[in-house]
Amino acid sequence: MRAVVLDAAGQPALAEVPEPDGTGELVTVLACGLCGSDVEKLGLAPPGTVLGHEVVAATADGRRVALVHHLPCGECERCLAGHESTCTAFEAATIRPGGFAERARADEWVELPDRLDDVRWTAVEPLACVLRGVESVPPGRVLVVGHGFVGRLFAAVLARRGDEVFAVDSDPGRSGPPPDGPVGAAVICAQGGAGSALEAVEPGGTILVFADAGAIPAAPVYRRELTLVGSRSATPETMREAVSILPGLELPEPTVLPLARFAEGLELHRRRRAPKVVFVP
Repeated sequence: MRAVVLDAAGQPALAEVPEPDGTGELVTVLACGLCGSDVEKLGLAPPGTVLGHEVVAATADGRRVALVHHLPCGECERCLAGHESTCTAFEAATIRPGGFAERARADEWVELPDRLDDVRWTAVEPLACVLRGVESVPPGRVLVVGHGFVGRLFAAVLARRGDEVFAVDSDPGRSGPPPDGPVGAAVICAQGGAGSALEAVEPGGTILVFADAGAIPAAPVYRRELTLVGSRSATPETMREAVSILPGLELPEPTVLPLARFAEGLELHRRRRAPKVVFVP
């Protein structure tokens, strides 16, 4: 089968690879979204790696599903405390080899109704990550720092919840309404976004770190008694919740490309020319 495989330098290239064997059901990939975390792994992940985890696929019996990227055990102390992504079982990949391929082995999924097409449903996984993160954001006035695709997902979910949402981005063309005063909480969705968040959050406020914010100085945190909280990845529960609410959200139109044009899609992402890139086999 065809897949986008990392070469010896850790760079992606289309190649013919063996069909995946082993445990899990063999599914046919219908579409897979490109995530910023995929791009971060280029040059770092081992040669032979197939990336891609925002996957919509078809099972052998014809069901359309969104694949679950990682699975917590659901029973350990960390899981029971709500920190499922730190569970030791969570480390194991449940999509093998990865979503940028024609087929994959999958351990878990959520079924998808007919309300959206394959490409739109790839947003289930990132939306599920956002839904889990929003649980740690107090309601009220919230600033989203970094207004790319994930930032827009946060803004949409927070607005749906009834919050007053503001958004800033290093690219003025992506920014939403800027804050007109202090906010009670901020969500960092972009690298190096700590400064904007610290400037905007009022004393006693909360900052959700959802991306690598860079070094966060301690002085404003303890002097203003801020709460810093981190969130990463999704759970099967938030995946199911994402399926139910995604059709009601207004999101940017994705750019759709075949796997053979992966380099082109990667460049669009890096140059911020497309809010979302989705690949189809």
